[in-house]
Amino acid sequence: MDNLTYYREVQGVMTRFEPLTDAALQATAEDGLTVSEIKSALERHGLDAKHVVHDPSRALFSTYYADFDHGLYGEIFLQRNLLEGTLPLYAVASRLNGGTVPQLVSRQWVSYYTKCVPLPMLIYDFQRRYLDIPTEEVFQVWHSIYKRIDYSNGMWRPEVLDYVFSHAPVPEYPVPDPDGLITLYRGMGTLSAPPDQAISWSTHPGNALWFAVHTGCGTHVAVARIWPEQIVWYADKFYNENEVIVRPGIITEYRYEDMIPATKRHVPAILAPALPEFIQYGRQAQKLGYQEENIFRFHGLKHILRVLLLSLIYFYNAGDPLSTADKRVLIYFSLLHDIGRVNDDKDDTHGEKSVSLIHSKGLRIKDLPMDKKEYRIAELLIRYHCRDDSIGEKAILSAPGLSQKEKAHVIHLYHICKDMDGLDRIRFNGLDYRRLRTDYGRRLPLVAGALLDEPVVHALDMDWSDIISTVSDNGK
Repeated sequence: MDNLTYYREVQGVMTRFEPLTDAALQATAEDGLTVSEIKSALERHGLDAKHVVHDPSRALFSTYYADFDHGLYGEIFLQRNLLEGTLPLYAVASRLNGGTVPQLVSRQWVSYYTKCVPLPMLIYDFQRRYLDIPTEEVFQVWHSIYKRIDYSNGMWRPEVLDYVFSHAPVPEYPVPDPDGLITLYRGMGTLSAPPDQAISWSTHPGNALWFAVHTGCGTHVAVARIWPEQIVWYADKFYNENEVIVRPGIITEYRYEDMIPATKRHVPAILAPALPEFIQYGRQAQKLGYQEENIFRFHGLKHILRVLLLSLIYFYNAGDPLSTADKRVLIYFSLLHDIGRVNDDKDDTHGEKSVSLIHSKGLRIKDLPMDKKEYRIAELLIRYHCRDDSIGEKAILSAPGLSQKEKAHVIHLYHICKDMDGLDRIRFNGLDYRRLRTDYGRRLPLVAGALLDEPVVHALDMDWSDIISTVSDNGK
């Protein structure tokens, strides 16, 4: 099972609710388990096998006990040793002793769907029970379910959504553009519904980009514009994803941002020419003392390697007439721009600290021959990469020993370096791609997101000689 299929089953709902048969068990169970054995095991705990539902399209989380009337749900593990063990379902059934779950009795709907109904069964239960929920609560309950499910797999029935949305409270609308319309963004991956069928959008492109990266391989960021009255619900603030709920089908006109999809059709082609030097200089990055990232550390070896790779991708694919000397400056910047950073806080001075450390330790990159002017340019870029653009550009324009033409070119390199470093902000949902400075940089956010799942450190230990030889023979 590939990662996307696994994630879709873990975070998605069931689509078929069929009786469990011996034929289905033969395709699923590995130890000869039979339906009669499952029935006997359930009966020993006071449970009726008629409530078992099975989705043969799923490899995981495929079989559930679903007693709708009593609100009793639980996964059935199709292995004899697990079935005869202590399933959570058995413990709940014992406490209920034939009764109904307390949350359903007291009509605590959000608590019921949070605590009692497994994620794969949420839509199944809600669409059979939504008319029992008070109209003033039904949208809140639906939304609490909707937020938990990443893949509804087309299971929301139109009449249910129409009823729920008709009882949504009137929201405070986002601030419209000068023409009265509101701009919305939707991140899309290989598993996403098309924009004209989508329910959830965002007013912030950063939120949309995050969803594109985390919904299979990122393929698009869609942009649409609608009137405020077309919005069903709006949850402002970044932590709420700046989410906008609309009725499916309400958005018919949209466009896609000009971004390279992070798919097998597109990424290998732009990665191939960058690979030899990524391996060569990435191995040197391992010797510079950068620590590994973790949940508390965002700036470490992987960040350096991703910036290096993005910089090389830019050099070989942007169509930008950069020189070999420019490439050396980009590599030097990538490897050393954070060498003086000591924490993950906002630190406008860590560029200066990095240059000071380079000088004090006499740091140089092996097999990267640079002349004095190249070193000066690279260190100028490192020193100001964490400063506001206007400050860095002013410093470049006032730098001695450079002609006006050279200064203009260094400013262009400055923009490239800041973009390649900034693209990796996607790792903590901190990238607003609208602020990127270069045309090709604005095409790379989905590729940058895909690199987060790549074992960039482990790749340095692999034998790439055959691939590198092939790339070299074909010309860089």
